[in-house]
Amino acid sequence: MPMTDKDLPPLERAARAMYANIQPDWDWDDPDAEPLRKMYRDNARIAFIAIMEPSAAMISKGNNQLESLSCLAVWQAMIAAMLHGQ
Repeated sequence: MPMTDKDLPPLERAARAMYANIQPDWDWDDPDAEPLRKMYRDNARIAFIAIMEPSAAMISKGNNQLESLSCLAVWQAMIAAMLHGQ
């Protein structure tokens, strides 16, 4: 079965989406482009770190959906797992 975007870790999907957004003149799979792929991956990681703390409104909305769990704890656990390549 061929690999799809859903098979990629979220950080990789985010990095590739950032790349696709600017439509550069180099190919993502070019072996010589590793420094650029690293830059996009680092930028994606920084973006996820920046949103690790949700807004108060997000917490409120999430907590309304999760009666017995802390929305903040769920959000942070999921983002932390993603940042660790999971």
